[in-house]
Amino acid sequence: MWFIRRMMKISWTEKKSNELVLKEANLERSLIKTIRQLQFLGHICRHKGLEHLAITEKIEGKRSRGRQRLTFIENLKSRAIGKGSNDNFIRLTENRFEWRNMIANVCFRQGT
Repeated sequence: MWFIRRMMKISWTEKKSNELVLKEANLERSLIKTIRQLQFLGHICRHKGLEHLAITEKIEGKRSRGRQRLTFIENLKSRAIGKGSNDNFIRLTENRFEWRNMIANVCFRQGT
């Protein structure tokens, strides 16, 4: 919620509830959840570690039979930019300025 308060220029001393801040910003909880997941994805993809390997599916092994579940990155990609390749999506996270702009565009695209 702190990032919404910051965008709306609401001080923490104003004693406004989270629900009131959400109403003023015309946001829903699901949008906030998507924004946080996108911010987390950007953080993970900029740091090369085990989490980065798991998210980019570079770990070897077989997936189970049948219809495959949506992966974390495919789910976020469909909400954020629609269709496109995972490589372009991951490459976009490396530029922090463009990644933040893309997250802001997700907010405006979903009706705010």
